Amino acid sequence: MTAPSGTEPARRPGALIRAHPLAARFRPDHAEAAYRVFYQGVGHDGRGRLVTGSVFIPEGTPPAAGWPVISYAHGTTGLSDRTAPSRTGLLRLERVHIAAWLAAGYAVAATDYEGLATPGPHPYFNGEAVADDVIDVVRAARRLDHPLDRRWLVAGFSQGGHAALFTALIATDYAPELDFLGTIALAPPVHLLRVIATRTSDASAAVCPFVPIVLAGMRTRYPDFTHDFLTERGTALVDLAERVSLVEVFRAARKTTNDETGMTDLTRHLHVERVLDECRVPVTRLDRPVFLGAGGNDEVVPLTVVHDFADDIAAAGSAVHLTTYPDADHGSILTEAHADAASWAAGITGHHADPVAPSPRFDLLDATGDGYLRRDDYEVFALRLVQSFGHPPRSAAAMAVRSGYRALWRALAAESDTDRDGRVDKSEFLAWVGRATHTAFDRTLRPLATAVLALVDTDGTGVVERDELLTLVDRCGLPEADARTLFDRLDANHLGTVETEEVVRAIREFCLDPSPDKPGHWLFGRF
Repeated sequence: MTAPSGTEPARRPGALIRAHPLAARFRPDHAEAAYRVFYQGVGHDGRGRLVTGSVFIPEGTPPAAGWPVISYAHGTTGLSDRTAPSRTGLLRLERVHIAAWLAAGYAVAATDYEGLATPGPHPYFNGEAVADDVIDVVRAARRLDHPLDRRWLVAGFSQGGHAALFTALIATDYAPELDFLGTIALAPPVHLLRVIATRTSDASAAVCPFVPIVLAGMRTRYPDFTHDFLTERGTALVDLAERVSLVEVFRAARKTTNDETGMTDLTRHLHVERVLDECRVPVTRLDRPVFLGAGGNDEVVPLTVVHDFADDIAAAGSAVHLTTYPDADHGSILTEAHADAASWAAGITGHHADPVAPSPRFDLLDATGDGYLRRDDYEVFALRLVQSFGHPPRSAAAMAVRSGYRALWRALAAESDTDRDGRVDKSEFLAWVGRATHTAFDRTLRPLATAVLALVDTDGTGVVERDELLTLVDRCGLPEADARTLFDRLDANHLGTVETEEVVRAIREFCLDPSPDKPGHWLFGRF
């Protein structure tokens, strides 16, 4: 559907112009309904602007007052219209993050920001320009035919974390008819000048992919902004950043260095320093509490930048909850921080919905996390399994396991991939599980179980004894107490050994029985 070129002046900000179902491939787990919405926004120049976004409604029965709302501000996707999440889908980690909010009983409204998929430029890292987009999408969502509460929080990641904090500056007064409760900002580049200074200080380092996007965004915000300090290679990279996705900029940036592009010590250029400093999140007392998440291995936003900001706004009188995740990088902060953020949000909102029951079979089998079972998921399981036992990938034992997993995939696909698109989505998987017979699948289990047992059956007895299994699971990091419990569950005949039949039964139970405590859960979940 083509968006209109303009909007009616009489429309109030947040007016829902139209909505239609979002493509199924863009729908996160636990969404009962999903929409692409077009709504009235306010441009960075103060004029009315068309803005798009996505709205996701959780599964289950809503509370009496309706679902509380998370307004989600997405991370950098790019500057071109084709990178708008409602048009091309959210990045995988963000889709998983939103699914977790849905599972916790929140509706999620996610703006694309002005200028992405709608007329006009996208004011990249112009927080004051997009903060109203983040709020107005909540207004638009409440005009859909679903019960949504007045209570809402903003949650943002990376660029969206920056936008979320600007949203916190204005939310209470901008939309007094709503009940704004607080802000969650994960890996927010709150002081862009310091972020860029850190990422361009090493001349020999590969270009941080966000740097050319920031430079391209400056041209959007300031048409007369010049990049005459860049080399020909650097100029080409910035030009590329204006028209492609973040993923494509990543690929191009890793092939060149700061020195080769003229981006070394970028902030030494006074006009660059001035513009970047204007992007800084103001330090002030926020009238609603804030949750900040920072990663110890963040390759984009230095940990100290977030820590210093937390200290500064706390000193200004804000209620701040800062949590550091030592092993999290820029992307994985989305998964590392979610449980803490959800717990914090529940304390703020008083909303403690019963979580939607997970689908451990499908989700654990989906090794790549893209919402589908594919051949590659089974390849991943096989490789992880043999490598954890120290077997070379081309050894006879390893090849037997890999062959077994490939056969398992072919059998599953033959029986469940009803649209023959080479992948199995959750609905296809569950429909297959519900069938009375699984002939081809059952036929592949024995060869696979035999191959897996051969990895640890070092004495060639054809069975795995207790000590062999304990050694196996110790290498895989399972605590000894859990390992002993696992052995007892697999050793159904209590003979002190695990035979092929026990393993076949465990795998079959994992795939076909929804109980998460079955021993087969371990056979997949641990690898």
